[in-house]
Amino acid sequence: MPRLTIHTSTFNRAYILGQAYQSLCKQTCKDFEWVITDDGSTDDTENLVASWQANDNGFTIIYNKLEHVGIPRALNSGVSKASTEWFMMLDSDDYILPNTVESVLPWLDEINDNPSFAGIGFARGHQDGTFMKDQSPLIDSRTGYVDASHTERHMFNLDMDMCEVHRVSLLKQFPFQYWETESYAPEQLNFYELALAGYKLRWRDNKLYICEYLSDGQTRNNRLVARNPMGFAMMYNQNLKVFHKFSHNFNDALQLIALCYYAKHLSYLNESNNKMLTCLCFLPGILLGVRRKMQFRKLLSSDHE
Repeated sequence: MPRLTIHTSTFNRAYILGQAYQSLCKQTCKDFEWVITDDGSTDDTENLVASWQANDNGFTIIYNKLEHVGIPRALNSGVSKASTEWFMMLDSDDYILPNTVESVLPWLDEINDNPSFAGIGFARGHQDGTFMKDQSPLIDSRTGYVDASHTERHMFNLDMDMCEVHRVSLLKQFPFQYWETESYAPEQLNFYELALAGYKLRWRDNKLYICEYLSDGQTRNNRLVARNPMGFAMMYNQNLKVFHKFSHNFNDALQLIALCYYAKHLSYLNESNNKMLTCLCFLPGILLGVRRKMQFRKLLSSDHE
């Protein structure tokens, strides 16, 4: 049985998914499986994956076809298909360097028997070798890594795009969250819950994951918040539980109220993790919500022009 599950959630990305596939074929260590969760694609993704499955790749490809349910549900479904102990996400428009799996497995061995570790993390980089943000992680030069939870990442310049490998058992215990009527919510909701439960990761600055965001990708899609306001409202509410700086919490409370107003779910404010601050921010939050409503209406109406 392989030791690592590499998971890709994809939606109508047949035109570029081959880049990820080729990078997996070039791995110097093939001790992994590739789970592809097809989130309701209507292009040629299924036939393309079938042709890859017919090849002698040196690794197993598992094709997991769903209705179009959105990333959090697709991730949870992918986790359920994993037959290994470790789970790594590879976006459909990205790829990894040939020595990625070979590098990752010994790092997992280091923390495998320590239940306080949820997994490991390493850097994503651009094709030119630079980090995703104009900063470098603050890694201990003596050990080559730093141990920190997801909520402590900012202390070590790790609040950039990183690639994580998590225990499958923990991802089943802390599934990716979502609002029932929406298709997206930030992965932070899952990762911060792991941190609040006391789990940490061992982080390195090795750039083994390469990505260049596309115009149709989730990260650059400014319409995500407009289409999934409650998923982001959940994130701001979680921030009220995680962070304790007033200026940070003040903004989180405003955004929480504004998005609940826009989504017509003001009753969710009863679940606020800082009810006193939420009450104090209620009126300015509603005003911000009115502004958001106008901004989002204009943004979404442009889709139909």
